[in-house]
Amino acid sequence: MTKEMNVSFIKPYHQGIQKESIRNKHLYNKFLNWVSVEFDLYLQEEIHGLEVFFPNGKFTIKSIAERKQDILIEINVKSKDLKAINSIGNQILSIHRQIESIYSN
Repeated sequence: MTKEMNVSFIKPYHQGIQKESIRNKHLYNKFLNWVSVEFDLYLQEEIHGLEVFFPNGKFTIKSIAERKQDILIEINVKSKDLKAINSIGNQILSIHRQIESIYSN
């Protein structure tokens, strides 16, 4: 099942937001690390989650709620180019799916 980001336009940026859950803090940190490595050529900030700056935009991944059974995270991609939102959003969601499938045991 392919999820799509909720995309909106707030001048001058398109913005894609996706909320996902991840099982625990360990997998959340592993997810952030994998995404960081995938985008290692871009400027990154790791104060509150992960923020990556790319040409004409940025994306952030942060924890928004720690629940008993999992952690709710928000993936927010902003760009002047709608294709970049789709491309980067798909890369991030693919990494999320990989983490979930590899560590589902």
